[in-house]
Amino acid sequence: MSRSFNGCKRCKARRQKCDEQRPVCGRCEAAGVQCRYAMQLQWGGRTFSRSRLGACMSNGGLQKLEYSPGEFIYTTKSPSATSSTALSPRVDPFSSLSPDQKSLLHHFIQDASQITACHSSMQRNICKMLVPMALQTPSLLYATMALSAIHLQALNNQSENVKSAPHIARLMALSLEHFRKELQNPSTKESDALLATARTLCLAEIHSGAIHPNSWRAHVEGAKALMLATNRKGSESPGSSQGFRRYLDRWYQSIVSLTALTGNGPPIEEATEQSASEIIRQQDAPDYLDDYWGFTVNLSAIFRAIGAAAWRSQHDTQRTGLISSDGADAAIAQEAAVLESSVRTLMARDASSQPTFYPGVAEGLSTECVREFMLCNEAFQDSALIQINRRLRRLPASSPLVQLSVKRILECTAQIGPSTGLSPWTMLTTPLFIAGCEAQAEDRERVRQLLSLLHDTIRVPNVLQSLKFLEQYWANQLNEDEGWSQYLGNLLLFRYVSRANKVQIE
Repeated sequence: MSRSFNGCKRCKARRQKCDEQRPVCGRCEAAGVQCRYAMQLQWGGRTFSRSRLGACMSNGGLQKLEYSPGEFIYTTKSPSATSSTALSPRVDPFSSLSPDQKSLLHHFIQDASQITACHSSMQRNICKMLVPMALQTPSLLYATMALSAIHLQALNNQSENVKSAPHIARLMALSLEHFRKELQNPSTKESDALLATARTLCLAEIHSGAIHPNSWRAHVEGAKALMLATNRKGSESPGSSQGFRRYLDRWYQSIVSLTALTGNGPPIEEATEQSASEIIRQQDAPDYLDDYWGFTVNLSAIFRAIGAAAWRSQHDTQRTGLISSDGADAAIAQEAAVLESSVRTLMARDASSQPTFYPGVAEGLSTECVREFMLCNEAFQDSALIQINRRLRRLPASSPLVQLSVKRILECTAQIGPSTGLSPWTMLTTPLFIAGCEAQAEDRERVRQLLSLLHDTIRVPNVLQSLKFLEQYWANQLNEDEGWSQYLGNLLLFRYVSRANKVQIE
């Protein structure tokens, strides 16, 4: 059998194929032995033997000093050093961190980083790029520990108490405090670290269960400002510093696109004046299926076009009153037709061909993982069709076109299924939420079951919060024309008025 490159230490040492199941792989479970996974951090993107550090090791300039099992540092060799004068093996390079902080960082590397990755190679790349940078950037370190603490809270069946947990609030506050200081005069060298901090704070807010956009949008806007200030984009492999910037660019594009698709607040990008066809034409070939997002680059452009068109339509209605003009209706109808045609063109292409991934990605994916990525992308395509029909054409939720897309999203999600390992299953919260908002009758129970399975698998509080919101929406929706964002706005207004009245009474 072929050896495992991503498997546990025992399978790699024995040159055996590992199924990479966590926390215990199949071979270790059958043998009744301890299963351990190791992750080696990289500091430059090159293979170790070709890095400057590796060259120093090969010519005897450095020595490897292990201070605890599996943990080590590199230190210089003194020409006159003897075994009696060697450094003590008790040296700890992370001595500035408390035991609790070390534990949170370890949990992030081994477990929490999985909630932002679809496959093992991506998880390793995230950790290799993020952790060394976090050890040098306080704001990023505290944000990473906060994200890890949120995941631990959910693992302990306390997803509902994440927002009120004092230790998580303290980590977030410390991150923001250092972030403000680091933002005062960021150099080019520091910009990636600051952008990574904005990304991690945003993810921490979202994963903690923030349905309303106000809590996380500030971090996205901050990331946007940093990217405009540095005005550079990476295009190298994910292991290099340029590759890390490319990874951060991809995160930013994903959050912009998903915000536009769901209608959770106004579009982040300044593209509201562009027509759907103009936004779509701006995309460069080839149309990669992004293994970070779970959907293709061109579909991402369609999401942004949907958000821009829906926002224009909403503003036109508010400006002219409840009755929109015939010209505005015709323009939106034309945009909806262009967008639907674009989605269906992508669906027809993807039904008859294999997806194209970024260079170097496909080689690390199994046939099953590729199949799951295709299903995930299809679920997002049907999510786009739902939003075109509901937000632009304003068809009722009971429309056969809407319900057909709802059922297909549920079918794709069920075919991917819950997985204890890394898979596109982790990316399905948004399609399930969009389907849930329009689901009727027995499909609501299917949404309920799938979201519950998703939360039980990945333990992200936001998934449970999404299900709780859907339960309220299903029970209290005024009519099928009231979208979820309208319902949320009315709900928040009601709560505000209730609190104001209570204060006046007191």
